[in-house]
Amino acid sequence: MRQDCHEKIRVLSQQAAAVVKQEGGDNDLIARIRADPYFSPIHEQLEILLEPSSFTGRASQQVTRFLKEEVYPLLIPYQSKMGVKMELTL
Repeated sequence: MRQDCHEKIRVLSQQAAAVVKQEGGDNDLIARIRADPYFSPIHEQLEILLEPSSFTGRASQQVTRFLKEEVYPLLIPYQSKMGVKMELTL
């Protein structure tokens, strides 16, 4: 069943890619998945399944920890200069 699902997604993905590459259209993969009866059991869950934060795992916690333990301590000597707003124009 997993292989069948993977194959369905692969085929729909290639179709969507062809629209983008050959016709210059938008990526309509999600619309294709919604239109495919094979995926009807998960149609109600698609929004949750496609939530970007569900693909990042523990990355946000790891970044926060890295900032607190590694980066912020290195910035302490420069705290007096951190309130300064700077702009760069190119």
